[in-house]
Amino acid sequence: MKIVLLLLAALGALAVAGLVFFRRSLPEVSGDVTVSGVSGPLELVRDRHGIPHIYAQSVDDAYFGLGYVHAQDRSWQMEVNRRVGSGTLSEVFGPEALGQDRWFRALGLRRVAEENLAHLGREARAALDAYARGVNAFLEEGRPLPPEFVLFGVEPARWTPADSLVWLKVMAWGLSANWERELLRVRLGGALTPRQVAELLAPYPGDAPVLVPALPALHGALGPAVGALLAAVPLRGDRAAGSNNWAVDGARTESGKPLLANDPHLDLTAPSLWYFAHLSAPSLNVIGATLPGLPAVLLGRNDRVAWAFTNTESDTQDLFIEKLVPSDPTHYLTPDGPRPFTTVREPIKVKGKPDEVLEIRVSRHGPVVSDVSEAVKRLVPEGHVLSLSWASLRADDATFSFPVKAALARSSAEVLEATRDFHSPQQNITFADVDGEIGFIAAGRVPMRRADNDLKGLVPSPGWLEQYDWAGFVPWEELPRSRSPASGRIVTANHKVTPPGYPHWITSEWDHPYRAERITALLDATARHSVQSFAAIQMDVRSGTAELLLPALLRAASPTSEAQRALLDRLRAWDLQMRAGAAEPLIFAAWLRELSRQIYEDELGDLFGPAFGERLAFLRNVLSDVDGQARWCDDVRTEPRESCDEAAGRAFQRAIAYLEERYGGDPATWSWGAAHPARSQHAVLGGVPVLSRWFDVEVASAGDNHTINLGGYSIGDEDGPFVSRSGPGFRAIYDLGDPERSVFMLSTGQSGHPLSPRYRDFGEPWAAGEHVPMVTRRDAVERDALGTLRLRPR
Repeated sequence: MKIVLLLLAALGALAVAGLVFFRRSLPEVSGDVTVSGVSGPLELVRDRHGIPHIYAQSVDDAYFGLGYVHAQDRSWQMEVNRRVGSGTLSEVFGPEALGQDRWFRALGLRRVAEENLAHLGREARAALDAYARGVNAFLEEGRPLPPEFVLFGVEPARWTPADSLVWLKVMAWGLSANWERELLRVRLGGALTPRQVAELLAPYPGDAPVLVPALPALHGALGPAVGALLAAVPLRGDRAAGSNNWAVDGARTESGKPLLANDPHLDLTAPSLWYFAHLSAPSLNVIGATLPGLPAVLLGRNDRVAWAFTNTESDTQDLFIEKLVPSDPTHYLTPDGPRPFTTVREPIKVKGKPDEVLEIRVSRHGPVVSDVSEAVKRLVPEGHVLSLSWASLRADDATFSFPVKAALARSSAEVLEATRDFHSPQQNITFADVDGEIGFIAAGRVPMRRADNDLKGLVPSPGWLEQYDWAGFVPWEELPRSRSPASGRIVTANHKVTPPGYPHWITSEWDHPYRAERITALLDATARHSVQSFAAIQMDVRSGTAELLLPALLRAASPTSEAQRALLDRLRAWDLQMRAGAAEPLIFAAWLRELSRQIYEDELGDLFGPAFGERLAFLRNVLSDVDGQARWCDDVRTEPRESCDEAAGRAFQRAIAYLEERYGGDPATWSWGAAHPARSQHAVLGGVPVLSRWFDVEVASAGDNHTINLGGYSIGDEDGPFVSRSGPGFRAIYDLGDPERSVFMLSTGQSGHPLSPRYRDFGEPWAAGEHVPMVTRRDAVERDALGTLRLRPR
C-alpha cells in the first residue's frame, strides 16, 4: 500500500509539473518585447474576449502583428495546416499519414503556391512577407511552445510566404469536391443504369435529370482503380458543408442603412478554423475572421464596407483519362499527337521509416493523380492514367490579393473590383457599404466547356479528345451578380444563383434551395430588420427536411404498440423545430436514416456504404413518385413488390428499435442534443481516449443538414450518425448604419492552447446564439482588456 501511495504521489507530482511547464507556453498579453522585422512600435491590445487589436504605424507592420498573435495563440494549428498542404505530415506522425502526404504531393499544392507568389501585386506580397516576419519574430523568442509540440517532438521551421498560400490552397481544396462526385458516378455506373444514377444523384428541384452518356469501355475498366483512389485520399464525406449570407438595403432596416449576415458552414475543429483580429494602421481599420497562417481578414468589415462568402458549389475540377503511347509510356496522346509528361520527384520523410521518393507525372490537364500509390497505378486500365484539372492549380492564381484589397476598400464598387483577383474556389461574395449599396458576385474561375462536351465534367473524360478540353474561363464580366436589386435583399445559401437563360455551365450540383427559401421567407416576414432580427434568423432550426418528407412518413406508419402510437402522435403535433432538448427531431432523423437504407441499399449492394447519405431531393422524388421513382421502394432481393408505405413502415420499426438500443427504452430520456452534439475535434488528438476530453470541444446543439442554423451530420457514420461535425463555426452580422454595432462569434475560443481559459469559452454562448461586439474604437477595446503587449523594433 505504501508503494502504491508513493507511486500515486509521484504521478501527481509529475502531472502538476507538466501543468506548470505547459502553462508557461501560454502567450504573454502584457509587457514590452523587442523584435526584429518591424519598422515601428506596435501595440497588441487583447480585449476581454481575447481578441487582439493590433495598432501599428504602417499597414505592413499591422500584418507583422497579425503573424505574431497568430503564432502566440495558434502555432500548433499553423504547423499542422502548412504540413497538410505541403505533404509533410509523415515527418511528424509516421507512416499513418503517408497516404495523405502522397495525395497532396501529387496535387502539388506547395509547388503551385510558390509559383503564385510571382503573380501577386506589391501590397499582397508585402503582407505575406511582413506576416512571415511576425510569425518568425515570435518563434525566435524561444518561449515554450504548446503541448502538442512537446508530445510529438516537433521543432517548427521558419514561416515562409509560401506556407500561407499553401493553407489557402487547402481551404480551396476542401470547398471543391467535384472529382469525388465524378468517381462516385463511375462506381454507381457499375451497379445502376444511367437513369438510376441520375435519379439517385437527383437534380436541383425544377431541373431535368442529368443523364451522363455511358462509356463502358473506359469507365467499366476504371472501376477498381476508383475504389483504390478514394481509399487513398482524404475525403470531405457526405455531411453538409455550405454557408449562408444575406443582405438587405436601408429601406428594409431600422437604421436606414444595410445589414449583412454571414455564417460559413465548414468542419468544426478545435481550435476553430477561424480567429478574430482587428488591424489598425494609417489607411487601414479592418476587423473580422482570419485564418491562422494567412495574413488577411478573410471575412469582415472596415469603417465603410463589409463582405461575406458562401460556396458557389461550382464544377471547377475535371478528371481526364489519359491514353499512353503504346511504344513509349513516357508520352501520352493529345489532339495534336503524342506529348511527353513532365515528371516531378517528391522526396517524403517518414518518421521511423526510410524516406520515400514519389514520382509524379504531369499532363497538359494537370497532375496524374493515379500516381498517388502503387496500388492505384496497378488498378488503372492498362495503357491509361488519370489526371486532374482544377482551376486552383494555375500558376497565376491571385486569390490572396482579394482580402488585402478589400481591407482597404472604401465602397462596394471597390470590393467588387477587387473580386477580379478572386480565382479559387468560386465564392458568392456578398457586400454592403455605408452609402447604402448591397451587391453580390459569384467570383472565381469557372471552366468553359464546349457545346459538344456531352460529359460536362460529371465523369472522367477522354483526355485525347479535344471536345472535352476547357475553353478558358467564364469572363469576369459574365459571372452571376446583382447590385442594389429592386427587392432590397440578396440571399445566397449554396443554391442556384444563375438567372433563367444564363449562358454558361456552372454546375448541376447546386445545394437544395430550402435554406435560401427559408431565409427569404423570414426576411420578408419583417418590415424593418435589426441586428437582433438577423440573429434570430441565423438561429432558425425549422427543418425543411421534415417539412418535405414527414407527412408522407406519417401516412405510412404502422405502429405495433400504444407506445409507438404515442410517438407518432408526438410527431404529428411537432412544430418541425430541430431543438436540442426535444425528442421528436431524433425520432424523425432515425426514421429517415432507416428509410434511406430501405430504399437504396438493395440496389447498391457493396456500394451502399460509400453512397449512404441523406439525399433530400432523391427521397422527395421517390416518396412523391416523380416519373415512377417509387419503384426504388421495392426490395429487389425479394419476390413480392413492396410499396413506399411498406418501406416506411419497416423503417419506423427499425428506427425505434435502434433508438431503444442506443438511448434506452424510455423515450422521455431521448433528446436531439444528446445524439447531435456539435463536436469540434482536434486535428490530431481528437477522438483519442482520455486526451480528447482535453482537446475536443463538445456542446449540445440544434439544427440538421438543411436548417439555416445548420448542424451537419453523416448518417453513414455508424459510430455517430447524428453527431454534428460541420456547421456555422463563425457567425457575423454587420450593421452599416453604425459598423461598431456589428457582432460576431466563434464555435470554440480564440486560443489554440487547451490549458487556456480562451480555448473553449465561446462554445456554450455560440450554441445559444449569443455574440460578442465587433468593435474597433480604442476606448471600447481597452474597457476590461486582458492586457497590452508592446512590440518595439530591435
